[in-house]
Amino acid sequence: MVKGYFRIFAFLTFLTGALYAQDFGKVHELVIQGIDAEYNMDFSLALTKFQEAKSIAPNDLRGPFFESTIYFWKSTLTRNKTEYETFMNLSDKIVEKCEEIIDKNENDLDARLYLGWIYTMRSFALAYIDQSYLKGASEIKDGNNHLQFVIEKNPNYNDAALGLGVYNFITSFIPRKLQFLTSILGFEGDREKGRKYLEQASEKGTYTKSEAKFYLTILSWREENYPAAESYAAQLKQQYPQSPAVWMLWGGLLSQQDKMAEAVEAYEQSLEYNKGKNSEIIFRTAYGALGSAYFRMNDYSKSAEYGKLFISYLTKDDNMNNRLYSTGVSLEFMGDRNAALEYYRKARTDMKDDNQWEKYWLRKLREREAAPLTVTDSLLIAADNNRATGKLTEAAKDYSTLTNTQNANYNDDIKAQINQGLGQLYYKQKDYNKAIEQFKLNSSLNPQNEKWLVPESYFQIGRCYLKLGNKSEAQKYFDKALDIDYDYDFKDSMDGKIKNELTK
Repeated sequence: MVKGYFRIFAFLTFLTGALYAQDFGKVHELVIQGIDAEYNMDFSLALTKFQEAKSIAPNDLRGPFFESTIYFWKSTLTRNKTEYETFMNLSDKIVEKCEEIIDKNENDLDARLYLGWIYTMRSFALAYIDQSYLKGASEIKDGNNHLQFVIEKNPNYNDAALGLGVYNFITSFIPRKLQFLTSILGFEGDREKGRKYLEQASEKGTYTKSEAKFYLTILSWREENYPAAESYAAQLKQQYPQSPAVWMLWGGLLSQQDKMAEAVEAYEQSLEYNKGKNSEIIFRTAYGALGSAYFRMNDYSKSAEYGKLFISYLTKDDNMNNRLYSTGVSLEFMGDRNAALEYYRKARTDMKDDNQWEKYWLRKLREREAAPLTVTDSLLIAADNNRATGKLTEAAKDYSTLTNTQNANYNDDIKAQINQGLGQLYYKQKDYNKAIEQFKLNSSLNPQNEKWLVPESYFQIGRCYLKLGNKSEAQKYFDKALDIDYDYDFKDSMDGKIKNELTK
């Protein structure tokens, strides 16, 4: 989920103290108004403000730069090729204009700032939309070099710190399969340095305070430092109390902490503030989040209702298999297998190879299509949902029913899922030694479909040992997870998950 909210806030905005403004004060006012409109999901108004800034001060870099952020956001969120091409064309002009200024004065920090940031934005678009990882990596390095030049020349140019913080934050999570880029291009992320840059921007920036708080929210969330994440998100909520996007971020943060009922309230608030704006992006995101939340709460009627609404807003490039699964299963729980089959058969099959979650849910959809839910399937789903929403007593009862079922002759796939669920239950109860015992049971199993649960068990054992303060034993099990050479679900993300645990 963290990854879905990251895209929602991907329109990154920050300062230029442009020396070329014909009316600096008026341009500054329009840019502030445009940024506020962006956060409130009124992109038409934001575009109007940025274009007005451009028209009254044609030589000021701020107008064209912030105008491009609108199309950057639209293209990275929707993968719409027309929006992407518009962004790339606008960014080409910004690059050309900045380079012309730098050719005349290499110490022009404003031009360096915009050039560095537009390269950073282009790198995201190239990687995310065009899958051009090498070119994207090259441009993010070029962007970082220009931003580093700015901050070295003027350490108080606080808004340049945002881009440096984002660079270090993002590159610190580069997965194993893309590590070749770091050796080719010679860069690596320093997460702690990134945090300091983001704090600098959030405390002292002119146009970057809110954006930096967003990244600090995500960084703290990723590291499971929820008090810090909530603190930064609450500041955003205070500044933009009627922003549908900020309420979606708040809901996602709550759901990650098993506060599902509160998350539902946040998602509904997002929909309320979307009235009048009618942003399809908010409709789609909020309906999808509500469908998943109600599924986790074992409210299958509500889950199906919101799942259908989500699917009605889908575009051809959206991830959908997870929602198709929860909607179909909800309908099957309600006794309508035929209706469920309609959703199972809508599975998206044309996803990119690196879309691990879509591929996983495609497999689960195929399983549900092939055979109706069994009693064991139903108990597993209910148990996992109760555990995921903090109803640990109910979850324990469900797992107890599964393990105490007389004459249960489970295959290794079912056994692995039960062990995984119980291990996670003990982990949430902070009984780490008991969790380790449960996860270790998976090491002797040979599941045919859920192969990922074997390396995942090693990873979870490592997490438990970290909680117990035994880093050497944790590293041993992390290495075991990485050493598994057969193909399994989410293999490409294992290295990043381990890196994240070790750097918390």
